[in-house]
Amino acid sequence: MRRILLLLALIVPLLALGAPARAGGWALTVMDPVPVTSPDTTYTLGFWLLQHGTHPYEGDDLGEVALEFTDGKKTLRFPGVALKEPAHYATAVSLPKGTWEVTAIQGWFPSYRIGTLAVPGRLEVAPVPPDLRPAITGQQPPEEDHWGAVRPPRIPLGDGTPGFLPYRSATPTPVATPAAAPAGGSPGETTTVAVVERGTWWRPGYAVTALAGVAGVTILAALVHRMRRGRITGVPPR
Repeated sequence: MRRILLLLALIVPLLALGAPARAGGWALTVMDPVPVTSPDTTYTLGFWLLQHGTHPYEGDDLGEVALEFTDGKKTLRFPGVALKEPAHYATAVSLPKGTWEVTAIQGWFPSYRIGTLAVPGRLEVAPVPPDLRPAITGQQPPEEDHWGAVRPPRIPLGDGTPGFLPYRSATPTPVATPAAAPAGGSPGETTTVAVVERGTWWRPGYAVTALAGVAGVTILAALVHRMRRGRITGVPPR
């Protein structure tokens, strides 16, 4: 019995760590059209954080929302500012020449890879991960339309699949234009900081998977215990 308890003590934390965050809480980020970029030029970029790919976040404290750019040597993070439309954010960015992996920091939701930005050049948007596509395409448009004329663009599913639009209608979003440089400084002067990847592992979506795993391990342990007890006493387990 002590061995079984020790086994449980080792397995349960592993189940919690390995449980997919998408089991109950996941989101993705869709960019507004991004202009052709130039090095050390300030741009204002808009983006939409969509819970389950279809609607604004339903909760109280989402946490930090930002865009993160990594070139393999350094990481720059630009905080997002909430706009008047639900789930809509904007941030001012300025990047040196290079190829940057673009990641959305989505509060307590797992981070989401948006694509690759070439500076100078364009943003190449990555398609939605295959494990999320069925969850998005299988949903019906919500009865409540959260947006007016300004609304999220189509979600890039890739693989030749038409982008899924979880809304009743769509209006083209204006292309972002370079923002004016701060007074008294050059266009390349912007506040950016190198960040260290967060070590937080817990997500609310872990709870369901973790509990299911604990229940399964507990049942298995009970069966093993009864079988061993039956061999010792000579009474077959019922």
